[in-house]
Amino acid sequence: MAQNINTAVRRSFPAIFLVLLAGIIVYGNTFHVPFTFDDRTSIVDARVLVNLDNFFSNSNAYDNLPNRYIAFLSFALNYYFDGYNVIGYHIVNLFIHLTTALLVYGLLRLTFRTPYFRVFFEYSESDSLLSQSGIRFSAFVPLFAALLFVVHPVQTQAVTYVVQRMTSMAAMFYLLSIYLYVRGRLSIEQLEDGVPEREGKTSSTIFSSFSLSAALLFTGSVFAAVLAMKTKENTFTLPLVAILYELFFFRGYWSRRVLYLLPLLATLPIVPMTYIDLGVGGEAGDIPQTSGDILSDTVDQLRVGTELTRLSYLFTQFRVIVTYLRLLVLPINQNLDYDYPIYSTFFTPPVFLSFLLLTLIFAAAVYLFFATRPKSRASGRVVDPILRLVSFGILWFFLALSVESTVVPIVDVIMEHRLYLPSFGAVTAFASVYCFLAGKFFRSVDGKLFFFGAAVLVLILGFAAFQRNHLWGDSIRLWQDVVNKSPNKGRALNNLGVAFEEAGQRQEAFNAFSRGIAVAPAYYKSYYNLADLYLVSDQPEAALPLLQTLIRLKPDFTEAYVSIGAALMRSGQFRQMAFFLEKNLERVKGERGEGEARFYLGAAYAFLGKREAALRELQIVSRFDPQLAANLAGLLGLKTRHTSSASH
Repeated sequence: MAQNINTAVRRSFPAIFLVLLAGIIVYGNTFHVPFTFDDRTSIVDARVLVNLDNFFSNSNAYDNLPNRYIAFLSFALNYYFDGYNVIGYHIVNLFIHLTTALLVYGLLRLTFRTPYFRVFFEYSESDSLLSQSGIRFSAFVPLFAALLFVVHPVQTQAVTYVVQRMTSMAAMFYLLSIYLYVRGRLSIEQLEDGVPEREGKTSSTIFSSFSLSAALLFTGSVFAAVLAMKTKENTFTLPLVAILYELFFFRGYWSRRVLYLLPLLATLPIVPMTYIDLGVGGEAGDIPQTSGDILSDTVDQLRVGTELTRLSYLFTQFRVIVTYLRLLVLPINQNLDYDYPIYSTFFTPPVFLSFLLLTLIFAAAVYLFFATRPKSRASGRVVDPILRLVSFGILWFFLALSVESTVVPIVDVIMEHRLYLPSFGAVTAFASVYCFLAGKFFRSVDGKLFFFGAAVLVLILGFAAFQRNHLWGDSIRLWQDVVNKSPNKGRALNNLGVAFEEAGQRQEAFNAFSRGIAVAPAYYKSYYNLADLYLVSDQPEAALPLLQTLIRLKPDFTEAYVSIGAALMRSGQFRQMAFFLEKNLERVKGERGEGEARFYLGAAYAFLGKREAALRELQIVSRFDPQLAANLAGLLGLKTRHTSSASH
């Protein structure tokens, strides 16, 4: 039995089949999970996605979405083939997740073929994990890590939450780039084997070591890196991870190794140059920016939707990263929308103690790197080489988190999908530690017990992920869970109200929106949604004060101005409606609600007997919405003629 299991582990096809099967089972209940949260604004309401021409025949999409162009292109392709049918979106998300899990497996398999591990394993039994069963590190670690990656419940937000395809797709391209780079380096190593390092190499000798396959692999690596960086900004660290990998697992003079890294290093400016507007191409007559202006603008733009100071964000992230580690080790109390405390002082106990813990983990990684150098083995110090993978995994984890968890403030200080890419390092380190401890303390035990422990852990995590995905399957169930864990977060209560409203449970929606305003009076969307409920319930007088409060809180929320027009019209306050819309027409100009605002203004003129002004508005409304134009024409006694012209 143990021999059969070991054979399956050592062969690629059974291992790949097992990883795919585990992922499909865990995510088999997600295909009907509805759009939720940011899916609405980024996919359902994103007009750019409904026409592929925006991505290919003109620059419309790229101009608006340059930093995540590839992710949004994939959403546009989903829409092109099947509209807003969620099944297609979830199939693509699962395909990306399974592909990424296979890249985890493949990259770790390659890692055990690198020069570092060949030094230890080629002429020794160091690769033997359990002597009685013949299980090997190089066979078990890749499979165990890939299984942990594919079934861990913390991944559900990056896979089941449709819009977070940005995260999983970016990670897929990221790992693909590193995988192809390592494949290229290994092909060069094969050509260079047998050449003594002391002889050195001339530049002509270096380039002669490139085979066609190596050149293609390096080209593919750079292409995948560009795709990653055009999918999500957290992939900025990719070239740095390539350097880290080179440092850990390859050999040779750095003057030569840098040449292999140069193509990937050349991609480093892609994210900052895309993300930061340097003021190039301004309007004629603009004063050219000085370098000081550019630096100031750059600092201002390196934040996402928040005015939180960089130091406060950094201090909070020390605590957040510890929470991430807890979720990886003990994935309980997962939450789509955390109500996380903000820390502004370094020496407050949660921040300081978190910093100490993270420093110890980082220091352990550095120590293990130096302790596992080949020269330490030659000096008689017996250090298990598998610990180098532990060190690498820890440093990968910190490096992959660095973009979103250091000094670039983001409005949501913690989101579970941000763990998707860093979790490669976490599962690598954990699988390696598991094997190290088994080899250290249980070398004489039967291999079945070793496999049983790993299988039980995978099954527990897989069941937890399946249950988490079940929660995602119903919007009310999902947001009730969030509200239970974040009872004082207005956004959570607002989204629960939206879920109730969509399910036709109007009274429950009223209660959720009202409670949201009570616990978070500064959260503007609850006012808008509650006012909308009053409007559809034919209570415009109750909607008006909510909308007026809303525009005080959020003056640039254009939908509120349109809704005020609707409320004034339904309450018969035509003079006030005309005055309000005339005063605020500039606020909705060029927005999606301009046609509706013009309709209400035209209607106000019609009821006030200002026919010429109403006809002018009718001409404008006709350009936005033929149906609204027909309605306005009806108010003006032109129903038949304008209804006919509007239908063309």
